[in-house]
Amino acid sequence: TLSICYYKNTDLEKAIERLFVDVDRAYRDGANILILSDRDIDEYHVAIPSLLAVGAVSKYLVRTRKRTAMALILESGEPRLVHDFATLLGYGAAAINPYLAQETIGELISTAFLKDYYAAVSDYNKAVLAGIVKIASKMGISTIQSYAGSQIFEALGISKEVIDKYFTNTVSRVGGITIQDIQ
Repeated sequence: TLSICYYKNTDLEKAIERLFVDVDRAYRDGANILILSDRDIDEYHVAIPSLLAVGAVSKYLVRTRKRTAMALILESGEPRLVHDFATLLGYGAAAINPYLAQETIGELISTAFLKDYYAAVSDYNKAVLAGIVKIASKMGISTIQSYAGSQIFEALGISKEVIDKYFTNTVSRVGGITIQDIQ
């Protein structure tokens, strides 16, 4: 498991570079599954945005010819909407554990609903999967495997420098925020 959290006074680009070093170390140690996690977040640490972390690591693995040797899994409190999952899968995540969404479901059940926790999480997962399938089918993609890592998105409001460095080959006709703005 690699933490995507970094000390809040550290530069975001340096944190991403450190993540690349951790990826190389895991590869040398024989890992074939990378789990990117933001569970280490606290008052002193912030997380690299999950899509930025997944996109950057996926592109790094492609650049260093390690992409086929390593699966990328995200454990994050950030994704909750179908679009979040769709973009994360589209930029290279093989699986996503949305622990905060699942904990929120548990909290709602304990205070307001009479439904079983596991049934509610299963319903949430089915709804997300159905949404991803709907998005993929509208794009003419018939399997989730074909969708994963496809980068079929157009970025809006992100600078060319960020796109070129972390989301290489993504179409972006409108400029926007820089890595410093994201930080």
